[in-house]
Amino acid sequence: MSKLKRMSVGALAALVMLPTTALAGTYSPSGAGAVGPGTVEVKGAFTLSCTLNATTSSDGIISSTGIPSGTKITALSLMGGFCGGVLFEGLPYDITTLNATDVVINDVRIVGFIGNCRGNLNARLVGGVLQLRHTNPIPSDPPGSGLPCSIQGNVATSPPASYTYP
Repeated sequence: MSKLKRMSVGALAALVMLPTTALAGTYSPSGAGAVGPGTVEVKGAFTLSCTLNATTSSDGIISSTGIPSGTKITALSLMGGFCGGVLFEGLPYDITTLNATDVVINDVRIVGFIGNCRGNLNARLVGGVLQLRHTNPIPSDPPGSGLPCSIQGNVATSPPASYTYP
């Protein structure tokens, strides 16, 4: 084996031995926070106009490499009209970040008469406002069993939430 190949293999082996560290940003506020109340449109088998309320908990850290994250949604509900028939199961949901404005609410589970859905809910967090769009649907659960679910609307956080991207 040539000297260059041995050096390359040795360098690769050294890189593999390095410890992996999760990249994380800082999230504010630390402790408890709230999302909403705010009006959102919820789509599945039916379309509803609902009031969204949520609570958050954070240790001041938000992960950019996946779950677990130090920031979570600990309670999530929809109210108004038939909206109480749409439930969120499997809480808490880890919140992770993709870049300076995009967040992921991980493994959201929606159960109700609009359909059952499970997956990640992508959103934006800009200026203390959580921005949800129908262009980021959650797949039906089990896959292919119905229409995907989506939520659209801008919902303020209190105190205003923000984070730094690593």
